[in-house]
Amino acid sequence: MQRASVSLASKGVAASDAGDTARARRLFEEAIVADPANAHALSRLGLLYAAKGEAATARKYFNFALEVEPTEPDALLGVGRLDLADGKAAEARDRLRILTVACPACEQTKELSRALEAGPNAAAASQLPTPAPTPKNNP
Repeated sequence: MQRASVSLASKGVAASDAGDTARARRLFEEAIVADPANAHALSRLGLLYAAKGEAATARKYFNFALEVEPTEPDALLGVGRLDLADGKAAEARDRLRILTVACPACEQTKELSRALEAGPNAAAASQLPTPAPTPKNNP
């Protein structure tokens, strides 16, 4: 089932990159059904909800992903940006510290660092980006 989950998540990433968010959401959900411990699929589903402005649902999926894999780059970025939007810069800095150790060259690390530098007002006004694939989060 893990192999099927990874395949479905990869297809979900492709659908998301193509702008087909409905299909991407369905594929990520199927990936999670196939393997509830697929932190990458959980994170990417969180990114979709965050982009739609559904912060509570996004945070739920990011937290699920972090329970499975505490260093999941997409989840750390996503929850860090939500923390910033909520005015919780200290929590976002904690997420960045974890990212810096786990994946110093990841785009997610750079993105969260930029968001922290820009401040909470910029974080609240921006949408979560779809991160570039990295070896850590690209199954």
